[in-house]
Amino acid sequence: MNKILFTACLLTGWISMGQDCSYGTMSENSINGSNISTGGAYEYSGATDFDIPFGTLFSVEQVSINVLKGTEDLTYVNVYFLEDLQGKPGEAFQTFENVVPVNQELIFTVENESFDGYTITLDIPVPFDVPKGKYYLQVRAATSDGSNVFWEITDENTTSLGRFDYANFGDEPWFGGFSYYDYVFQVSGTCSDTGEEQPDYGDACAQEHTANNHETGLNLRTGSLADDFFVAENTTFHLNHLKISTLQIGNVVNASIKIRNSVNDAPGDIVYSVENKAPITENFFGYWPYNGFPLDVVAVDLEFEFEPIELAEGHYFVEVSDVVYFQYTDFLAWEAKTTSGIGGSAYESYDGETWTEVSGFNLVFDVSGYCEETLGVEDFASVNVSVYPNPVTDRLHINTLENIQKITLVNALGQSIRSLPSHAEDIAMASLPNGLYILTVELANGKKQTFKIVKH
Repeated sequence: MNKILFTACLLTGWISMGQDCSYGTMSENSINGSNISTGGAYEYSGATDFDIPFGTLFSVEQVSINVLKGTEDLTYVNVYFLEDLQGKPGEAFQTFENVVPVNQELIFTVENESFDGYTITLDIPVPFDVPKGKYYLQVRAATSDGSNVFWEITDENTTSLGRFDYANFGDEPWFGGFSYYDYVFQVSGTCSDTGEEQPDYGDACAQEHTANNHETGLNLRTGSLADDFFVAENTTFHLNHLKISTLQIGNVVNASIKIRNSVNDAPGDIVYSVENKAPITENFFGYWPYNGFPLDVVAVDLEFEFEPIELAEGHYFVEVSDVVYFQYTDFLAWEAKTTSGIGGSAYESYDGETWTEVSGFNLVFDVSGYCEETLGVEDFASVNVSVYPNPVTDRLHINTLENIQKITLVNALGQSIRSLPSHAEDIAMASLPNGLYILTVELANGKKQTFKIVKH
C-alpha cells in the first residue's frame, strides 16, 4: 500500500431545523487509504472538505473516520478544523489534540493483509458552531504499537460528486486535490435554521453547451478562454453558478472568472470579475483517451458559485483565466465540441485584450441562476409605483394606487435586507450602511417594478 494516496471529497448531507445532521462520504470497504500516522518518526496527515449550506448553523459534536489498521487500538487522534484558502486547506480555527476514540468498530476484514477496516468515532470535547461555508477536516492518528494508520478512501472507479482531498508529510505543503478518490468520514452534530431568506430573483433558468463524448479540448493552462451566451429580451438574469467540463491530468485549485459583454460578437469589456475562485465541487467521469496524448486523461466537471450577477438582456461571454493548478498537472483543457453551441465559436486570448476566434469549436459549459421578466415602457406606466426621496437618509416612502403583494430590499451583494408586509408604506433606512440598494415592489397582479436606491 502506498504511504500517501491523494483523494477527493464527496459531500453528502441532510439538514433539518434543530435536528441531528451530518456531512460526509459512505464507505465502500475499500482497501486503499492515505497515511495519517502520527507519534512516530514521521508525521502524516489528511484533510477533506465539507460545506454548510445557506441558512444553516451547524453545531459540530462528533467525527467518524474509517481507517485501515492492524489489531492495535488507536490511542489518540488529533482533529483540526481548517478554513478554506482559495481551494486548499487553510488555517486551523478549532484544534482538538489527543482525543481518545469513544468507539473503534471493525467493519470489514481484508484477506492476506495485516490490516482491516475500522470506523473510529470521536466526540468533540467542546462542540462549536459553524455558519454557511466550506471547511476542512484534518486528522492524524496514533496506535499503541506505533504501526501505520491509513484513512480509507473510496474506490477509484466510483463516479462521484465531490471536491478535493489533500495529504501532507511533516511540515510540507498540502499535496493532492484530485477527484479520483474520496476520504470516508462523517462530521455530525445539530443543524439549526438561521431564519435567513434567499432573495427572490425569479424563476430558475440556465443555458448550456452540452457534450458527453469528451472528444477534444482547448488549452486551459495558459491564457484565457471564453464562449458566449444570451440574456433574452425583457429579462434580467441573476447568474450565480458556472459549470465547465475539463480534461486533465492533475487538478484545478482556483481560477479567475469574468463575464464580458459582446463587441462585434467577440469578447468585449468586463462587466464582472472574481479572482482566485475555487470550484465548490467536481464531478469525476473516469478516464478518457485523448487524441495525440500518450496517456488517458480524466474527465471532470468543475462547478463555481458566486453572489448573483445581475445581467440585463444582451449578448455576453464567460471567460476562465489565470488558472492555478496542481504543480504536477501535465495536461489541462476546457472540453470543446465541434457541433454548434448557443452562439458563435469559442475565443482565446494570451493577454486578456486581444481575442482570436477558435473557429468550429464551442466550449462545454453551463451558466445558471434565476430569470425575472423586466417591464417595457408601457408596462412601467401601467404599474405606476414611485418611491421618494432618492437618495434617502431616513425613511423611504412607497407610493402607488395598486395593491402591493410583496416588498423586498437587497444590498449590492444580493443579500436580503428587508422583506416587508404588503400594507407597508415606507421603509426605515437610517440604520443601514450607506451604499446602493435594490428595492423590488411586487403587485397583486404579478407585475414588478425595481428601483435602485442610494442610501447616504
